[in-house]
This record gives sequence, C-alpha cells and structure tokens, in this order.
Amino acid sequence: MKKAFILLVISLILTGCSIHSFDDKSIDEVINYTIQSNEGSKLKNNSFNGYSYYIPRELYFINKNDYNSILKDTNNNYYYVYTDVVSYYHKVRDNYDVDSNAFYSNKIENGKKFGYFEINEYNDTYYIEAMYNYTKIEAVVKKENLNDSIVNICVVLSSVKYSDKVLETTVGENALSYKEESYNIFKTKKDTSSFLNYVKEYEKMDEKKKDEDKVKIEDKE
Repeated sequence: MKKAFILLVISLILTGCSIHSFDDKSIDEVINYTIQSNEGSKLKNNSFNGYSYYIPRELYFINKNDYNSILKDTNNNYYYVYTDVVSYYHKVRDNYDVDSNAFYSNKIENGKKFGYFEINEYNDTYYIEAMYNYTKIEAVVKKENLNDSIVNICVVLSSVKYSDKVLETTVGENALSYKEESYNIFKTKKDTSSFLNYVKEYEKMDEKKKDEDKVKIEDKE
C-alpha cells in the first residue's frame, strides 16, 4: 500500500496531473510520502543564483528574484518562498519545538536534511509554515485546499538543490558582509499579518497584469 502511494505521488509529480486523490490521506502521510518520493528526483524547472527547484504545474510565479518568490496556485492560494543560502552554506542547524497548540506541528527528519511543518487555523483558512532543506514556504490556504497545498509545498521543498561551487563565490568568506533579507527560517511566526500584507501587494500586481493583458488583447482585435 505504501509503495503504491509513493508511485502515485511520483506519477503525479512527473505528469502534473491533479492531486485531489490525496484528500483522504492524513497530513503525516501526505508530508512523509511526498517528500520521500521526490527526494531522488532530478526534476527542476527553475534555476536561481546557486540553487534550483521544481514547481508543479498547479503553481505559477507572480514574482521571483534570487532568494524569495511569490507563487500562486490554480485555487487562488498564495505561497511565499524563501531560500536561505547563507544558512545552507554554513550548515546552520536549529531545533524546532513542536507546538501542541497548533492545528498541526511536527519535525521533518530525512537523513541529513531536516525541517518542520506547522499549520495554524484561522476561521476557514490555514496558515502554513514549512521549512525543509534551508528553504521556507508560507501559505494561507482555504480549508478545502489544505492537502493539495501541502503536496505542492512538499514537492517544491524536497526538490531544492544547491550548487556549492556557485555559492562559494557568492557567499563564501564574505558571509558576514553578505546582504541578505533578515528572515529566520528556523522560527515560526504564528502570525499571518506580514504574509497577508505580501498577498495584498501581489494581488494588486496580479490584477494589474491581468488588466494590461486584457488591454493588449483588445488592441489586437
């Protein structure tokens, strides 16, 4: 049964098919199996300065730069992705304390890779904070999209790969003077306010882009 589930995950990752078949799985099953099934994958469709990762077909970029990006899924949920190349380069490690008051809270341990998954409930939405392999994703998702979003997050996090050779030149001995956004991936915020401010900003940008695209189409007609 476990092997069949993992094969299903791999198939869905490779084909980009719908992931709604995971709706009846527990959060632990979704996280563990999705990460395990994608660990050996060489998939990547986005390369940055010193690292790369894969995003499923259900996700697309609203904005992206070297170390943080905003993604949106086909259910109109937003995801903030931040990769901490400095902590990766120096192999910084910090402990995560499981929060018994959270809707879901657990550590992720897989060989030398580690992280956590924490979900807090606010009305009919869930605030997800997930960190794995020195990349953190935040998302506020609708209740009915929770498992779908967890799969998407796990696919992205487990696909992150670093180029030590590139990071040697961009970080290396200059880490102390390396200008990086102050963002602690090892600690959860448990507060949606800053994330929602990002969402509002990018919702405006998204709508503006749609309006501009609409004008271009009308002009062509």
